[in-house]
Amino acid sequence: MSKILVLLDKNTVQTKHLAMVKKYTNLGLGDIKNRIENSSPIFECDLFKNEDDDAKLEKLITDLTNNGVKIKIYEEEISSDKEVSIKYLMNRLNRFKEIQAQNELLDDLMYGDD
Repeated sequence: MSKILVLLDKNTVQTKHLAMVKKYTNLGLGDIKNRIENSSPIFECDLFKNEDDDAKLEKLITDLTNNGVKIKIYEEEISSDKEVSIKYLMNRLNRFKEIQAQNELLDDLMYGDD
């Protein structure tokens, strides 16, 4: 499992984007603004530990990027050598879903459709 940190480029964030972030993080608007201004993570999660957090992460990134917000994603810590691309993260999430589906299929074949 990797800890994923999501930061937003303050130059691309508009007021309407704050509500999107709030929807996925449950942070207050003031806290979201402060985190963006201070280049602090607006979302953190342990990847693959909680399916709900993984889904929120994926939806948050998709919604924000589709609305023109530039995002930086880091693995474990905020450091230039720890930055990962959106494509890389989405590929990891998709591959994890594929593995889960394969495991469920194998379980069904081995133990029945209970």
